[in-house]
Amino acid sequence: MDFSDVWERAKKGRKVLFTRDSPALLPLARLIAEHDRRTAVVWALEAVKGPISALSRYFPEDMRFEEARMLSLAWAEGRVKMGFARRAILAAHAAAKETVDPAAAAYCHAVGQGCSAVHVKEHALGLAMYELTAIVRERGVRCGEALEEKLAFYLALFEKAVRLAEEPRSWAKFL
Repeated sequence: MDFSDVWERAKKGRKVLFTRDSPALLPLARLIAEHDRRTAVVWALEAVKGPISALSRYFPEDMRFEEARMLSLAWAEGRVKMGFARRAILAAHAAAKETVDPAAAAYCHAVGQGCSAVHVKEHALGLAMYELTAIVRERGVRCGEALEEKLAFYLALFEKAVRLAEEPRSWAKFL
């Protein structure tokens, strides 16, 4: 898989190593673009569990990240208004400023982006951009295999999300 753009951004000291145009992300970006917002939301709120789990190493017993996911799910289902979820999502993003660890900061933003997919489906890709950046920050540039595994996970999870989004469920009117 081609990660040359990622390694180039790492050499330049960029904070975010993946972009919407990164060749490795194109298959996922296409899936998100081709499917409806509900599917992207289902995918993102499942995929965000990975960064939340990773954050437990950096922020033990901190419930902000899981709270952001749960309130975003409640927002998607029409059980809470946007404001409640928005505050929780912004708290997840703000946690990035509480750490000097670039991997932890990237995971915080991954959670914020994934939960924000309820608002705009394109934020779902931001989850992948930040989580993959965190993996590189944790493991270094010799992490190609781990990145490939995570990308394969994303694609398999998207197939599952397509099925789950079709199941009967309570959705907010805007979805």
